[in-house]
Amino acid sequence: MPLPRDVIADRPKILFVGINPGIVSGTVGHHFAGKGNPFYQLLYAAALTPLELVAEQDQQLAGLGYGLINLCRRATKEASELTKEELARGKTRVLRQIKAMKPEIVALVGVTLYPIVCKQGRGHKLEPGPGAKPDVLSGAKVFVLPNPSGLNISYPTFDAKLVWFRKLKRFVDQVEASPAIST
Repeated sequence: MPLPRDVIADRPKILFVGINPGIVSGTVGHHFAGKGNPFYQLLYAAALTPLELVAEQDQQLAGLGYGLINLCRRATKEASELTKEELARGKTRVLRQIKAMKPEIVALVGVTLYPIVCKQGRGHKLEPGPGAKPDVLSGAKVFVLPNPSGLNISYPTFDAKLVWFRKLKRFVDQVEASPAIST
């Protein structure tokens, strides 16, 4: 199976982190390739991209200042098929990639990724649901998006997902507008 290649950008504005490729993405070798997955349409409708890309153009995200990786590389019909061991290995790899790529924002594509990637510890409770989070990963701010898959019953419509992609766009604009703090 030609699994999707990571989209690598040097110091991306946003590093999108998906949980794992679906069967169609795993078959064709491109991210978010399933017919029922409007990821690229959501990016465009939220003004995160200047044109509407298709899955075969996923590598063009790097030229727009975005990276795209998956927590786990194994293609499955549903993320629930992934094992705890795969998720733990994926978390280690993703945190290493975040540290190396140094994105401004890590956008977790799916609310189930948040408790996997960001740990709950003493004095820190995870905030459920999509949106901006107080967590910081290797200097990157964290934003959680609903999974754009058509299988997502919590956010079943395009508009229900678009709300959060637009909030991500506003979050990006705020981060870019805020002065950098030198240390």
